[in-house]
Amino acid sequence: MRCLEGIGRASANPAIMAKALMALLILILPLLAAGPAQAQVAGACPPPKKLAAGACVTACPGGYEDRGRDCVYRNQSR
Repeated sequence: MRCLEGIGRASANPAIMAKALMALLILILPLLAAGPAQAQVAGACPPPKKLAAGACVTACPGGYEDRGRDCVYRNQSR
């Protein structure tokens, strides 16, 4: 159990804790600042796919009209 003795001292060291916190923030901050998903724009889907309800799909789902690079929802109740 001698190999575990240094763990308590290392975690109590404020300098090590500060460095670990900064590393964590550097890794997580870009993920939090990310904008909306690119699938919100019809041109963002790769060429064989098209945009339907904010997602890239290979074929328009039921109730959607195929308009080339995007699928437009059509209300069936009218």
